[in-house]
Amino acid sequence: MITIRTIAATDRDQLLDLVRRQDNFNAQEVEVAIEVIDDTLDPAKNDYFILVAVAEGQGVVGFICYGEIPMTDRRFDLYWVAVDPAMGRQGVGRLLLKQMEDELGGQGPAKVYVDTSSTPGYDPARAFYEKNGYLVACVLPDFYRDGDDKVIYLKEIRAS
Repeated sequence: MITIRTIAATDRDQLLDLVRRQDNFNAQEVEVAIEVIDDTLDPAKNDYFILVAVAEGQGVVGFICYGEIPMTDRRFDLYWVAVDPAMGRQGVGRLLLKQMEDELGGQGPAKVYVDTSSTPGYDPARAFYEKNGYLVACVLPDFYRDGDDKVIYLKEIRAS
């Protein structure tokens, strides 16, 4: 059974391990993800929201990180979705995404943006977003480096 809840300080070590085990995260992405996790746990910063997926008897098996885009009205960036590779394709990411969308929709309509890479390592991520109703809003050619476009997805969340 999977439970989705808000991050707790005791989740840190499991989250860091989970981030490090992601096949498609490069060293810089791992570093940034760890920084975001630490910032979320710091009450003085609190710019991000993290929900964790906890499997009974296994601990943390996934997380989603998102935050409000500064100077916007109910626009959010989805920064990270990561699932334990052993739990891949079992619906954990979908549960995390749905919980985030439900929480946002409970506060009124919103728009969620996701930035990702066009490289083959991110094919599963792009397919995941598209399967869950996210549409390509734009593509910025050679954004990250030559041959690595930035693909920006958008989903409009209705008030619930």
